[in-house]
Amino acid sequence: MRSIFILYCILIPVKILIPGDIYSQKDNDYHSAVRFGVEISYPARMIFEPEIRQYEASVDFEFIKNWFGTIEGGIIGVDVSRENFDYYSDGWFIRTGVDFNILGRETLEDNDIVYFGIRYGYGKQTHGADNVVVSDGYWGTYTTFVESTGFDVHWGELAGGLKTELFANLFMGWSVRFRVIVSGANHTSMQPYRIAGFGSGSNITAFDFNYSVFYRIPLK
Repeated sequence: MRSIFILYCILIPVKILIPGDIYSQKDNDYHSAVRFGVEISYPARMIFEPEIRQYEASVDFEFIKNWFGTIEGGIIGVDVSRENFDYYSDGWFIRTGVDFNILGRETLEDNDIVYFGIRYGYGKQTHGADNVVVSDGYWGTYTTFVESTGFDVHWGELAGGLKTELFANLFMGWSVRFRVIVSGANHTSMQPYRIAGFGSGSNITAFDFNYSVFYRIPLK
């Protein structure tokens, strides 16, 4: 993972190191396009953490020069088996926000971006548990279950990363995320093992690191 990170950093155009008036163009001087992305690190993590299956896709578009609207969404499935319980969960999530390209653009052919952004996230999920073994000094040891219930979570998110054009309209990039739950996670009788689109259910904050591939479709 470290080597991939270094490779991406090398792929950033050297123009970021060269001073210049990168904002000298008119505000509407950009190519209208939609960029679709698929997150690839979560499927790779399933090799080491097969109990969590999360898939995510995204779309972004430049509505003002260097400002991008973005929508991200996906699904999650969780199956955890331990000696004293079997936990299961599934759900979906969506995140929406804006990114600002701090790299700027010298020509219309410069499509690489280095960005900071903000997101609002929402996830909806159900979870439950079977074969829950309870040891009690009076009743002894017995097996029960936790009925499947639904919950939803709202959070805010800060994002930063890059998207580098490797070939014509084909991009690869990474992002770092910091998330804070606003409401919802404590409205369930059982602590979620993993919250869709957010992370671990044991904390109200979460960090995440993602790799994605993107394809850009010019609209004009």
